[in-house]
Amino acid sequence: MRHILPISGKDSAATAIVQLAREPELPYEFIFCDVEMELPETYDWITQVETTLGITIKRVGKSLEDIIAEQNMLPSQGRRFCTKYGKIFPIRDFIGDDDAIQYLGIRADEDRTGWFGPTNITPKYPLIEIGLGIQNVYQILEHRGIVPPSFFWQRLYDAVTDGIGKSALEIIGAMKPWTKAMLFAWRSRSNCFNCFYQRRYEWVGLLEHHPELFSRAEQIEHDYGTGDRRPCHVQFSWIQGLPLPELRTKADSIFANRVAAVRKIILNMQQGSLFQEEFDPMTVTSCGLYCGK
Repeated sequence: MRHILPISGKDSAATAIVQLAREPELPYEFIFCDVEMELPETYDWITQVETTLGITIKRVGKSLEDIIAEQNMLPSQGRRFCTKYGKIFPIRDFIGDDDAIQYLGIRADEDRTGWFGPTNITPKYPLIEIGLGIQNVYQILEHRGIVPPSFFWQRLYDAVTDGIGKSALEIIGAMKPWTKAMLFAWRSRSNCFNCFYQRRYEWVGLLEHHPELFSRAEQIEHDYGTGDRRPCHVQFSWIQGLPLPELRTKADSIFANRVAAVRKIILNMQQGSLFQEEFDPMTVTSCGLYCGK
């Protein structure tokens, strides 16, 4: 029996820590599904996890850029071939026909099963089994010093806190670290830099923090969505109806909208209302079990 433990984000990393503590004698195989389009911060974090936990994480996956070329189109919410060909199929090839247990990072406070794999692979959910939710996950990772990158956006923080008043600043200061990190992040998930699930402000954050990756996503969009090589007469872009060159021209207004949205969240907190739409980690959409999970 093989014991497979995919690591891609906070929940799967906490699962690895929990499982190593529960059954340290098992011969675990740790894997990271690398489609060669992850953020630099993610690659650095994976290396940090290896060093801190004293494990080796095998890179399994297929180049997303190659997959896009093979499909001759951009992935999207309606055409999510990126996860299937880049992550799910490579993992299944890695396991093959061997009997295996796969330990998946689904929390006790999530309403999902997330498993439709082959019959030779048995899924297990350690976080569910012992009732661990989002706060427990962050506490575990903080204790071991391997909290995933927060993508803190200093310019956003400065713009939001400029002149908002003492009481609002006190609310920010009293936030849990992970809540504050997500509220002022330029990125809500640590998967591919060109992920179509990104909000517009996240693309602006990518443009500001990694302009070379933004340009790379822009070129891929042109080649397979809006340029002469697009597969049909219909134009496609990472953001429906907003090609990245156009987003460049609107970056300032998109950033201003994000500042206003974060200020509104803080205002709602001042008024004592529950507001979880933007920054609650449980509302973040993920491509699946192997993408920033």
